[in-house]
Amino acid sequence: MELPLVVIGAGPQGLAAGAHLVERGLELVVLEAGASAGAAVAEWGHVRLFSPWSELVDPASERLLAAAGWERPHQAYPTGAEWVERYLAPLAEALGRRVRYRSRVAGVARKGRDLSVDSGRAGQPFSVQVSHADGREEQIEAKAVIDASGTWASPAPAGAHGLPALGGGSGSQCGIALP
Repeated sequence: MELPLVVIGAGPQGLAAGAHLVERGLELVVLEAGASAGAAVAEWGHVRLFSPWSELVDPASERLLAAAGWERPHQAYPTGAEWVERYLAPLAEALGRRVRYRSRVAGVARKGRDLSVDSGRAGQPFSVQVSHADGREEQIEAKAVIDASGTWASPAPAGAHGLPALGGGSGSQCGIALP
């Protein structure tokens, strides 16, 4: 059995990646921490996008959806909620059982490898540790992993080197307790 590709996140990028993988005939699993497709987008659903539908619909996604009779909306600039309802949710539905909701990725590593054992790392499959909302935990072996989890819930620090900006706080936002 061929290992699946794991896509982390069922937002616009993760679902589009899923459509491209389906189009290529590859096995995949999309893991979404939220309860539905586009969960992060839904948090700012009242906001109107600056891009028209023609720029918000991925070509492979549109082909997958068109097979089910979907047509791209004609309204010029949707809100986030409209984007979810009229595109992301139908796309996730088209991907079907490949999308798993309330499945939070706790970690990704190479099988049998860690910081002290890295010989042959590139030849090993990925091991994806998943925590489900019902308390179950799961390890998924994967051929590859695409991280499309986005930054809405965990934005990058504003400073240099991936660190908080100097004078911007105690550093506790990165999980380090400073004296």
